[in-house]
Order: sequence, then C-alpha cells, then structure tokens
Amino acid sequence: MMRTDRYLRLCFGEALRGLVGRRRAAASSVMIIALSLVVLGGFLLVSDNLNGLLHRWRERGHVQVFLEPGFTIPQQQAVADAIRESSEIDSFRFMSADEAATQFRNDFQELGDLLTFLEENPLPASFVITVRERSRNEAALLALAEIWETMPGVDAAQYDLEVIRRLELGVNGLRFVGMVLGGAVLIAAIITTANVIRVLVVARRREIIVLRLVGATESVVRGRFLAEGATQGFLGSVLALLILYAICRIGVSFVTAGGSPLLPLVELQFFNALLFAQLIGLGVTAGLIGALVAFGGADSLE
Repeated sequence: MMRTDRYLRLCFGEALRGLVGRRRAAASSVMIIALSLVVLGGFLLVSDNLNGLLHRWRERGHVQVFLEPGFTIPQQQAVADAIRESSEIDSFRFMSADEAATQFRNDFQELGDLLTFLEENPLPASFVITVRERSRNEAALLALAEIWETMPGVDAAQYDLEVIRRLELGVNGLRFVGMVLGGAVLIAAIITTANVIRVLVVARRREIIVLRLVGATESVVRGRFLAEGATQGFLGSVLALLILYAICRIGVSFVTAGGSPLLPLVELQFFNALLFAQLIGLGVTAGLIGALVAFGGADSLE
C-alpha cells in the first residue's frame, strides 16, 4: 500500500503539471471560483462588520427623551428629577436645541448648512440618557420610554434598540442576498472546473487506461484529478481573499475620509479566521465537486 505522504505528493505533483500544461483553461476556472467567492465573501464581510457595529451600538444603552417645543423650566426639572431617581440610569445630560443644532452640524457637515436657511431651529431639546448595563434590553428600555413619554413637556422617547432592530433586519437580508448570488456564481465555477478537468481526462485517456490495466487503484487514477480540482479551488479562494483585502482597505479609507458620525463605533476589520476558513473551504469544495462531476463518466474509459 502506498504511503499517504507519497500518494499526496504524486497526486498534487500531477495536478500542478496538468495546471501548467493547460494554464489558460485552468486560469478561467480559478478566476470564476475567485469571482464567486468575492461576491459571497464581500457580502459576508460587510454583514460581519455591520453586525459588529450594531453590537457596539447596542452596548451603549442610550435613550433620548425629546421635550416639546414649548416646555417650561418646571417641566424640564421634573423630567430631570424622574430620570435621576430611576435606578436603571447610569448617567444623563441635558442637550438644548442650540446644542443639538451644533452637534448636527459637526456630525453632518454636508447637511449642516441647511439649518441656516430655516427660520427656526427644528431640532428639539432633549435628555441624552445612558442606561445601566443590566437594563440594556428591549423590554426594560421600552418600559422606561413609556414612563417618560407620559410626563408633561415630553414629546417622545426613543432608544437605540428601535433603530438597531430595523438595521439588523437589513443586515440579515444583505447576508441572504450575498449567499444567493455567491451560490449561483459558485455553481457556475463548479461547472467551469468540471469542464476544465474533463478536458484533462479526455487528453489522458490512454494514460488512464494503461494505469488501470497495470493494476493501479481507482484512488490513484482519480486522485490526480481530484487534487487538480482542489488546487484550482484553493488558488481561487486565495485570489478572492487578496481581492477582498484590497476592497476592504479602500472601504476603510472611504469611511475614514467621510468623517461619519458613527466613526467612533466603527472598527472595520478584514481578518476573520472563520471567514477565511469558510472561503478556502468553499473554494476547495467547489474544485473537488467539479472534479467529481468531470470524472463521473470516467468508467466509460475502461
């Protein structure tokens, strides 16, 4: 029985020889595998970073209580006292309408000039509240918001989880779209890989027949082609990761240059061991499936 290390060296040595001999056809297979993984990996990378952003946003535990335009000082004081007396509150501060306008101009520099064209400042005064960690769940925040909304002088109370919940639906939808598109292109990659390897099988038809006549096992006969499919998938996944890295660096530069108000929460990252393993595994699996499909009719060569 052939040793495992010798068997693998033989299979992958023959696979590399086949790839070099038909590099144009193999290059098309590698490129299509890379394209499918870029599509799938791009959506997964974006959704993972957005999930991280939403997780950090959720951890802030912020609630904002907006006051009515005509609120009185006693009403403001009563709301402040009610917030201060709540055991769920970690800290809070009052933000006047002018301070809200200043913050809007700082956060949205492109839109900040619009406020100068308005006769009155449309932004209301509010209390910005940070809730204790133990109460940073939707039920507790909803109960607090309902209490404060009923107080005189309060127009509305809004907590971050309302926005986060909607954004999470969008992130999940984005991930689903990426999986559908990436899966469709991955099927095309499998078909392309199968066609490339089928050409190799036909070109080596006599060699395969001779190997079988001299008693070579089926694992030896098929192993080189399976190794070639796996190699194409591996090369495609590595190429996809390089492309994704370039795209990620461009994305980081774009977000940093944009000066987004969410920038303090954004920690865009590319390195993700699980994502790397998934993409490489998908690439190698696609190549192996393509090789199996291509060799499906190999029994007719006997």
